[in-house]
Amino acid sequence: MPEDFSDRFETIQCRFDHETGIGRIVLDRPDALNAMTEQTLTELPEAIETLERLDRQGDGVSVRVVILSGAGDDAFCVGVDVDDIGEERYPYTASTFREALFTVEEYGAPTVAAIDGYCVGGGMELALMCDFRIASERSELGFPEVDLGIFPSAVGTTQRLPRLVGPSRAKELCMTSEFLSGTEAADDGLINYAYPADDLDAEVDAFAERLAGKAPLAVRGIKDTVDRASSMSLQQGIDYEYQAYLPLLHTEDYAEGMAAFEADRDPSWEGR
Repeated sequence: MPEDFSDRFETIQCRFDHETGIGRIVLDRPDALNAMTEQTLTELPEAIETLERLDRQGDGVSVRVVILSGAGDDAFCVGVDVDDIGEERYPYTASTFREALFTVEEYGAPTVAAIDGYCVGGGMELALMCDFRIASERSELGFPEVDLGIFPSAVGTTQRLPRLVGPSRAKELCMTSEFLSGTEAADDGLINYAYPADDLDAEVDAFAERLAGKAPLAVRGIKDTVDRASSMSLQQGIDYEYQAYLPLLHTEDYAEGMAAFEADRDPSWEGR
């Protein structure tokens, strides 16, 4: 039975399954297409901290993967709730928005955005903070900010997007505010996979379970080194990678992996 922390929050759900090592954070404002309020922007980092605390309190890595999704069938997230925020508080909200999304990006375990329905504006930026994005084919994804006289800029979207879809396509998506279906987004490389809506939950769970079944310290090391690659020269990245790799040779998981390989059995990872 997953441990449920949702009663600590007003606008999100947060659960953790100790058996699988999979955490779940759900934006829980389906009547507002899961638009993020100031409360949501406060609660997202608190949910991440809740999961981080499980690692600190456990004997080894407890959280193997986190799935981020939106409640209901209509939207993953449509960005910030402008009715809740109000223009006069925008500078404060922009700072809070950045902090909340960067907290998701910087979390140590791999994160998977499960997208069904609208994923636009700040919601698309939130999805980009995740390591993987899996959507239903019927989803609609895009960046409509140009139609408001601005562009997606709070968390570096114009810097991240070209790395996924190429510079020209990134400009096209942001300049035209074109919405993509989940299928089109997968073809462009904006997301990893697209599935029929009825299959989405099962496919996301299967993907998360596959990640959760791998050596957690190694998985976190891969995330860290790959994420740092864009801010380092090649030589700096090679040096950082090697320094991140060496401690793994002294872990119980490495010893278990070698023993399992020699015995031709499946390893049992403890995250230490």
